[in-house]
Amino acid sequence: MNAQKLLVIGHGRHGKDTVCEILRDDYGFQFISSSQFVCNEVIWDGWGVWNYADKELCYADRGNHRALWADMISNYNTPDKSRTATGMISAGYDIYCGMRRRDELEATRHLFDKVVWVDRSLHLPPEPASSMQFTAQDATHFLNNNGTLQELRRNIKTLVSLDAEKDKL
Repeated sequence: MNAQKLLVIGHGRHGKDTVCEILRDDYGFQFISSSQFVCNEVIWDGWGVWNYADKELCYADRGNHRALWADMISNYNTPDKSRTATGMISAGYDIYCGMRRRDELEATRHLFDKVVWVDRSLHLPPEPASSMQFTAQDATHFLNNNGTLQELRRNIKTLVSLDAEKDKL
């Protein structure tokens, strides 16, 4: 488990999972997609089992039901808006990837050392406000993902290096 806790946010298909996989693989962060976590906790038993042959197909099709999944996660986090975040941290994960609701952000911001916005807006449009309630201004750090994978890796290294430099002071 990494000492830092990160919240990674941004629009759908902008590279949040890719960023988190790089943080896991290259820097030792523990990561599972929040959608996968909540699928395992509640979505599969409450909805997916009736609509898919298996949990993997349910999870893989989540992009076609983004607003519905956001609503189910919001319901799971009611009345405790920190339920997913605290559950993930308690399970040993360092990264919450994919939060979408403002009330959940406000209830959990104190749990995270950084809130990272992943941006690929030069290639993909933003998603509807009905399923994503944040902008880049809600983050403490901005991560540009408008270039190549190699450029993204450099940008992630810079993000991680900020703490290494601070620790030397």
